[in-house]
Amino acid sequence: MRTSTQGVELIKEFEGLEQTAYPDPGNGGDPWTIGYGHTGPDVYPGLWISKLQAEELLVKDLRRFEDAVETLIDVELNQNEFDALVSFAFNVGEGALGDSTLRRRLNAGEDKCPVFQQELPRWVNGANGPMPGLVRRREAEAELACTPVRETKETFLLRAVRYFKEEKHQIDALNALWGELDPVQRDWFITAYRGSQALREPAEEHENFFPLDVPYFYQRDSKTGMSERMCFTSSMTMALDYIDPEVIDGDDDWYLSIVLYFGDTVSSEAQIKAARSLGYDASFHMDGSQDDLEEILNDGTPVPIGVLHKGPVDYPTGGGHWLCLVGHDDTHFIVHDPFGEMDLINGGYVKTGPTDGKFVRYSKKNLMKRWLISNDHDGWLVSINP
Repeated sequence: MRTSTQGVELIKEFEGLEQTAYPDPGNGGDPWTIGYGHTGPDVYPGLWISKLQAEELLVKDLRRFEDAVETLIDVELNQNEFDALVSFAFNVGEGALGDSTLRRRLNAGEDKCPVFQQELPRWVNGANGPMPGLVRRREAEAELACTPVRETKETFLLRAVRYFKEEKHQIDALNALWGELDPVQRDWFITAYRGSQALREPAEEHENFFPLDVPYFYQRDSKTGMSERMCFTSSMTMALDYIDPEVIDGDDDWYLSIVLYFGDTVSSEAQIKAARSLGYDASFHMDGSQDDLEEILNDGTPVPIGVLHKGPVDYPTGGGHWLCLVGHDDTHFIVHDPFGEMDLINGGYVKTGPTDGKFVRYSKKNLMKRWLISNDHDGWLVSINP
């Protein structure tokens, strides 16, 4: 599980944003802190970061506490309970969570809401007694943990697959669902379930089913220390390397060195100048439509696009994320996502492994909600003429 937008906003509210590094209030020195409570050897006196960088650091830091909750808590958690525990661990540390009565009572199978209500308020004391900020935070975490979750159909299906154990009632339910699908839907499901290799198998009912054989670059393995900010560069490298592999003399880290000569990796101007310096006919557009994307793909050219990858699909947020379209069919775009597999419905990512973003299928309906924000022709894309 990953922290939902609601959980992230709770953490941001209580951590507060500090764009300039500040010392430990107790000793006036280490550890220095910046952003939303980020500490570490990369934080030093005089450091300043942007709001976008602060959010990127927060996402990176959250992984540590999300993994801790997954490891330490044995019972099944709903999204709100998980978010509350991540916020708690982010504040007090995973070691404190591991040693807590809160953890022991939850793992013993006690009714979870009373456990949260009774145990979280115990963690509010500073050197001189209860601290008002911690009192409010524990109250907010307990309230969140005890709030019922209204699951969408999509979320329920994801959870059903995740916890499938071949029990009779599960098999009966899947057989019943299968019986409701028509032959075309069954063929689509089989192909999607098999993954990217199946996408290369013939499927006559989908005219544009074959994805382009675009190389995949995983942004998170960058050796530059900029892996969290590499999505634009990685997506551009995929497209450029497909269009003319003789020009790209390395991977996305190599192309990044060209981009940085012209500016920041997140700058569209720097990206276009870098591509043009290598001889590519590239241009940046902020007026793209779905028809534009399909036309470019039909012509045999991959398309880097910028989307909003955070928040629920009907109200997407975020500083923006770039990925590369490599094909499409009637209902889906086939995508090389340099970060992993996106949760199109809820935001964030469900998988972030080295190949999880390769040839993933994103529904046109939901991906376009994250690309076309104000109208049907305001999508950000880079067109590269062969």
